Amino acid sequence: MRSVDLFNILVRQHAQMLTAFIHAVAFDRSSVDDIFQETVLTAWQRLDEFDPNRPFGPWLRGIARNHILSSARRGRRYRSHLDELAQQRVDGQIEQIDASTGDTFSERLETLRGCIAGLSPEARDAVDLVYLRGLDSTVAAQSAGVNQEAFRKRLYRARLALAECLRAKSVFAPASEAPR
Repeated sequence: MRSVDLFNILVRQHAQMLTAFIHAVAFDRSSVDDIFQETVLTAWQRLDEFDPNRPFGPWLRGIARNHILSSARRGRRYRSHLDELAQQRVDGQIEQIDASTGDTFSERLETLRGCIAGLSPEARDAVDLVYLRGLDSTVAAQSAGVNQEAFRKRLYRARLALAECLRAKSVFAPASEAPR
């Protein structure tokens, strides 16, 4: 099999995970598709640097992180977030999800879907508006019919509840235990 065919298989296998990672750490949601494409292009250009004895997913996430950092450096608006991105433990959390049972990334997210289903209707709505529909918090707050501060608190509490549910199911380690 040609290397381009193997590369395409690996990218398709890791596309959902990579998109989730970029969504989780990118400061500008409108740049997710661009960062995904830049990551795949860079991975293809540097394929000879990939160690086939190591997992492909973390290598892709490292390339994506570098593109996100580069984007943040170029945009003055996001420079203050560079330290925050460097401290993110999202990669470790995605590795935990990636190691859980299931053949596809989507199947491995079943536990998360179960935790979302256990949220209050308002919290589920907040998660849906921001993370599934991709609305910013201002538009999401208007859609939910609450002021922006109330919506942000609702979303914050929903994330806390999700983290607790995932911890209880051994999918999500507390920040102090998460791999770095």
